[in-house]
Amino acid sequence: MNEAAARLAALRAGLDAIAAALEQDYLAVLPGMIDRHDAGVREFCALPGANAHATEVRALRDAQQVLVERMRERQARLLELIRRQRQTSQAATAYAGAAAG
Repeated sequence: MNEAAARLAALRAGLDAIAAALEQDYLAVLPGMIDRHDAGVREFCALPGANAHATEVRALRDAQQVLVERMRERQARLLELIRRQRQTSQAATAYAGAAAG
């Protein structure tokens, strides 16, 4: 396996690790993992002859886009949970105030 192929395999493995962390709710580690992955992609693209692996790079990009969509869906679910929690807290405060009043 040449250097470019090895790096592509490492990038794919890194993307798989990001997906696994997301699935397992290891959200605290995601920013660092994503930063390292992004740096790896930039380094790969700077390699001489990287354009010879355009098909593999497109497949990696497609996998990244799927993962980003999953992250957006997760974010939307979390935002909805936060909104519901706020409503519940506001309702509890209102009920407590009414009961005390």
